[in-house]
Amino acid sequence: MVERKTMRPITLRRVIEICSLVTQNKRLNVETVSNKLNCSESRAKEMLLEVEKMGLLNRSDNFWVSNSRASEFLEYFEKEEWAKIHQYLLENYQFYKELIQVLQGHIAEQQGLSIDDIVKESTEHKLHLNKTAVEVLTDWCERLGVIQRNLYSAKIYLIKEETEKLENFTKTLVKIYRKLAFSQWHKEVYVEIPLIRENVCEELKITRKTFDDLLKEAYLKNVGKIEFSGAPITTFAKKSPLSEKKLTPIGKEAILSANSTLKKEREGITINRKSYYYLAIHETI
Repeated sequence: MVERKTMRPITLRRVIEICSLVTQNKRLNVETVSNKLNCSESRAKEMLLEVEKMGLLNRSDNFWVSNSRASEFLEYFEKEEWAKIHQYLLENYQFYKELIQVLQGHIAEQQGLSIDDIVKESTEHKLHLNKTAVEVLTDWCERLGVIQRNLYSAKIYLIKEETEKLENFTKTLVKIYRKLAFSQWHKEVYVEIPLIRENVCEELKITRKTFDDLLKEAYLKNVGKIEFSGAPITTFAKKSPLSEKKLTPIGKEAILSANSTLKKEREGITINRKSYYYLAIHETI
């Protein structure tokens, strides 16, 4: 049989479910998976072949059997060790490795990549990522906390592992603030925190939580220079063009969730139980 060169679409949830099924049964066939997961036999076979490609199943004739990797993978899931799932896929699954490879090559750049950018680079470097594969794999990576997507530009970027220094964060914060404040031919003293957050996170490759923590720290060290302001509960300014993927509930259920809760309402920041939506920087900090 000719080896397939592109990814068969499969959700991370289905990968977990098939690993669970194969550890509960001595062996699996297409009919069993079709019945258990309520899908067609052709779809069941596609999923089995792709999970086999990940190294999580061994095939014997028309049956698939468990191996130690499947048990370890399930253990990572049960313990919510997302970094270990990421590392396993990085080492054992070609398509996942190629996506991370492309994003890693741009981690030092200020902007992320669009899905089309990733597909184009894959083609140029003779990789195997088509648009469907990129859409599926970026969903996996968002659920595992490996990547983020700018909610205004849709650019995707890999979150760096290194801890961000407050000094560099503050420098980038001021730069982005000034860029946005003067972006429309006149100066806006107050700029939306969500807009600043998305741009700073993309440039520094940090999580939104890290941004919030560092912003609070910078504020406490620069009282009077950094100022916050509230906003009306409902305003068009508080809606971003894209929706943030909010996984509810968190933990294992987030990985298994068929659908994520999409949230267009952008959040500001809360300090001492007070919520703020706008930020102004009055002096050099």
